[in-house]
Amino acid sequence: MKSERTANKRNKSVAVTESVLKSIQALRANGSEPTFNSVLAYLATRNLLSNHRSLRSYLDVMVKSGMLRLRKESVKQPNVRAKQVYSPTRKGPFIEAGERAMLHHGLNWTLPVRSSIKIKTDLEGLARARIAQAVLYGSLEDTIVETLAKTRNSHRFSQTLTFCAALLAANNVDQDYLMRRAKQKNVQAFVADLLDEIAYLLHSPKPEVEDIRTLYEIRKQLANHEMIHSRLNSTKFLLSPDEMVDIIGKQLGVK
Repeated sequence: MKSERTANKRNKSVAVTESVLKSIQALRANGSEPTFNSVLAYLATRNLLSNHRSLRSYLDVMVKSGMLRLRKESVKQPNVRAKQVYSPTRKGPFIEAGERAMLHHGLNWTLPVRSSIKIKTDLEGLARARIAQAVLYGSLEDTIVETLAKTRNSHRFSQTLTFCAALLAANNVDQDYLMRRAKQKNVQAFVADLLDEIAYLLHSPKPEVEDIRTLYEIRKQLANHEMIHSRLNSTKFLLSPDEMVDIIGKQLGVK
């Protein structure tokens, strides 16, 4: 399946995101319209942000998340862009973190129904989000945690573990952030076990799996995979090492 992922870009700054929001609030409090240009001038004079493309990127994400409202006003001058006025909504920010987000992050499964989990997040979650095809997708870390938390008591949990195993193995993630989010949602044990089992498959000198050929191909493809967890012994987990090989092999296209 062709990946829907956008190009890898640096996360936005939480501090700048907060500054953009505060600038809009400050301008309104002073009786000024928080237009794009006035927000840019406010931030530039305080040495917070001066690049108009960067500001546009921040504002687009904040509007898409629902925490800002954009109102466009036409101007009398010809060939001049409509005036853009921003205002806080006291809502959000909201991001997409369900199976739709998993597909966005490259899940190599064909799903008849793409479940949607729209969740409220904080400024850090917003700073890691990306807009693609008019949807604001949460980071891979937030997507994994939120989907695990949403399905942990449902019949779909086994499938969710499969998807999370595939994505965690095939992508480098911010494991500190991942575990912090997992702890907040009380799914840290599942995430830790997934990381441990992946580490076992990638680094154990004597892995107990039947399909050694596929495992070696997996190791070849994931030679540069960054892992903090480094357990070399398999544990009693809901997914066996052989199941993990099948899952990761399918994700990488070698099974």
